[in-house]
Amino acid sequence: MSKDDHQDLAVSELIGAILLVGLVIAALAIVAVLLLSNPPPEEVPQLNALAGNTSDSILLYHTGGDELKEEQTLIRINNNQDPVPHSMIYMKLDDGTIESESWDVTKTAWTVGKTLIIPSGTAPQSISVVYQGATSQNLILFTSFIPGSGITIPMTTGTTGTTTTTVTTTATTTIPTTNATTPTTTSPTPTPTPTCGTISGYKWNDTNGNGIRDSGEPGLSGWTIKASECIQGNCNTLGTAVSTVTNASGYYIFSGLTYQPATWYRVQETLQTGWTATSPSGGYKDIKLEPPGSGGQPAKCYESNMNFGNRAVPPPTANFQGAPTTGAAPLQVQFTDSSTGNPTQWQWDINNDGVIDYTVQNPSHTYTTAGTYSVRLMVTGAGGSNTLIRTNYITVTTPQTTNIYLNANKDSALQSGGYIQFRVTGPYSYIRHGSTYYALNNGDIVKLEITNDGTGNIYATSNTINDFRFSNVKLSINGNDKGSRDIGGGDIWISSYDSYLSTLVLNVPTHNSWTQLLVNGVWIIYGEDSREIQILNLRPDTFGVMNLNSRTDTFYNGGATGYQLI
Repeated sequence: MSKDDHQDLAVSELIGAILLVGLVIAALAIVAVLLLSNPPPEEVPQLNALAGNTSDSILLYHTGGDELKEEQTLIRINNNQDPVPHSMIYMKLDDGTIESESWDVTKTAWTVGKTLIIPSGTAPQSISVVYQGATSQNLILFTSFIPGSGITIPMTTGTTGTTTTTVTTTATTTIPTTNATTPTTTSPTPTPTPTCGTISGYKWNDTNGNGIRDSGEPGLSGWTIKASECIQGNCNTLGTAVSTVTNASGYYIFSGLTYQPATWYRVQETLQTGWTATSPSGGYKDIKLEPPGSGGQPAKCYESNMNFGNRAVPPPTANFQGAPTTGAAPLQVQFTDSSTGNPTQWQWDINNDGVIDYTVQNPSHTYTTAGTYSVRLMVTGAGGSNTLIRTNYITVTTPQTTNIYLNANKDSALQSGGYIQFRVTGPYSYIRHGSTYYALNNGDIVKLEITNDGTGNIYATSNTINDFRFSNVKLSINGNDKGSRDIGGGDIWISSYDSYLSTLVLNVPTHNSWTQLLVNGVWIIYGEDSREIQILNLRPDTFGVMNLNSRTDTFYNGGATGYQLI
């Protein structure tokens, strides 16, 4: 063989080896693709369970097998295409307690000893439990109900009870399976018709208040529902009511009601404090039960959807304003309620001392003593109460005395509603009020208020009160109203007093006449003047004198907290 022939043979053998390696690699790649494109079958859980029903619930008791997660479990009743919403399923734990929230909220794994409770007043024909995996659905339990005398299942359906319950329905045939199935579209099988002569439904917590039971809105247990037969078909007059209480899932049912002849019933809830009705908004509905229709098919001989929605009412929110919030005593403050949430009751404590001073919505209060005051308001509504305290809200200062000398050829009078108030501190003090004589004791609080005719006389010093001559003076002693009567000359003697307060305002109407007005030693008016003059909160001046005569022209020599020219 020539040298060239050897080289050709070597090249051929090398190419053949390369091709062989390429075929092996290709084969391995094909095997890898086949293995990766066909993962091992999904592991399907095993389930053994007992199924039954009571008068108001369908029960599924886990007796053996694997745990099932909420998001991987579908339950269908009577081969219905649509599974039971998990917001309508409740879990009874193996210690006998029932979870207050529905399964879609708690997501508690369904394991041996636990029971799924589905509120229903109708006996089912079949129950299917489907495992919903990542890529397929698998029927793991199918139960058909066969007429029988009942079976005993170790569970209860109320919030309390014994450890076993005899389910007065049917025996069951259970077929567990692990065959994978592909979801298909089929016509749903309707739920069997409820029993004639029944009215049933649910009460639920309508958390968003829209009147519709949305996913996750739980039932309300322990609520009273009443059904009353309407007299002569007119629900303006009702017969004796029968009542029932909603169970753990909010379900209730009335049985044995008259439907032949046709009969009207009013079904209504007993509203609990702190809640409002959302559906029906009035908290009741009138329902007519009628005999079955033709062919033995029930027409309106039952009602299975008489549901009640309720929403918790939040308490009102207290808020208020006062005006003015600062000033000299006596300071009259108008309080205005601005609370939200429809309060119906108000309790005002205007100095936060724990004593309720007013129960009206918008009170007015006069602070007579200098100091700083906190104000407390508590409002109450359907949802409860709420309190707001405004700390150090009102500041009352000691009034400053301005010395006034006024002499004018003009009429004048004290404004109606003004008063003086003081505490008696000396002996032999008295007031003759009309024909009634009052001997005053030390410590008595006396209030003299001008009513309509403010023309008269006052004479007082910083220690005594000698004269207070006016018609129809309203007298109060220690808070006791003595009525309105005249006080004449010599009818009052206060030998000593303190705690003096005054809201007396002397008003001199506009009139062009000779006028002298001296304020703190400075002439403000001296000569002809037509302006209206107001002297505010009359009191003894810094020299201890207060002298008023408004019967003939106007003369005043005394103190005040200020004056106005209008």
